[in-house]
Amino acid sequence: MTVHFTWFHERFRVLPPDATAETVRIYARAYIMILLSTQLFRDKSANRVHIRWLSFVANLDDMGRYSWGSAALAWLYRCMCRVANRNVTNLAGPFQLLQSWIFWRFPSLRPSGFEVFSFPLASRYGLCFFNA
Repeated sequence: MTVHFTWFHERFRVLPPDATAETVRIYARAYIMILLSTQLFRDKSANRVHIRWLSFVANLDDMGRYSWGSAALAWLYRCMCRVANRNVTNLAGPFQLLQSWIFWRFPSLRPSGFEVFSFPLASRYGLCFFNA
């Protein structure tokens, strides 16, 4: 099941000035769900937020205990495997991570004027995972 991105955008666009702590947590959960659906775990819809992420953002304190990097790499691998199918015509997935890895490992493929740290978070994690 999915919810249109526009619903999230209209509903959680601006945090009310008189927001309580619980309202801030609700807006934070909505923002994280949008990030998960549009950045790390993007699918072909590109305009929907899947509610599968709701259980992961239910308790914000537990979010730091999940291995999001491993999950994103597994999702990227799954998307790349799907692309290998002859009938698939559209790509989906966190390809900015793949692009960052390619530019990190193969400097000759970088566009001219490309800064190594244009993807600050991906590059930061790249130092840990991609040097192995």
